[in-house]
Amino acid sequence: MDLVKKYTLRLPEGVVTMEKEELVAKIKAILKDHPSEHMNAYRVWYEGFEGCGMPDAYVYDVIVETFRELKDDWKDIGPRRWEKYGVVNPSFENLHYAEARKTDEHGNDMLLHRFHLGAHYQGPDGRVFWIPVMEEFNMRGFERKDGKYVGTMVEIDPFSDYAKAMVEVKA
Repeated sequence: MDLVKKYTLRLPEGVVTMEKEELVAKIKAILKDHPSEHMNAYRVWYEGFEGCGMPDAYVYDVIVETFRELKDDWKDIGPRRWEKYGVVNPSFENLHYAEARKTDEHGNDMLLHRFHLGAHYQGPDGRVFWIPVMEEFNMRGFERKDGKYVGTMVEIDPFSDYAKAMVEVKA
């Protein structure tokens, strides 16, 4: 039995109180047919709920519990490093990523399907980059040379000819 019967959420429209069933239904709606390969409770909070500040511990636990209930759709992959959130444990892998929608509402290719977060890509000039940050219009990476990351993080325009010519490689 839950100690907390109602959950308080700080959302853009103000402070909202939800019963657990309503909260779980909203989380399931956010995760249903989600196009991302990897997710975590903070992404659900910030991107799905557009939550303000940190989710409280009770809300966070309900989000994680809901992921685990959806074990046919999401697999717990343990800790994963996220640029925005640091190391998040648990993180989850979308088991239906291969069938996920690949275009946005305007029919444009979604960036998150052209590149895999955390993968290595070789550019047309032979340089290899590790891509730890990928957002809607922003992709950043570190150059890898001789088995080490060199220099500072660089921004790569994901819609540039350079990015379009990049191919995934094993590092």
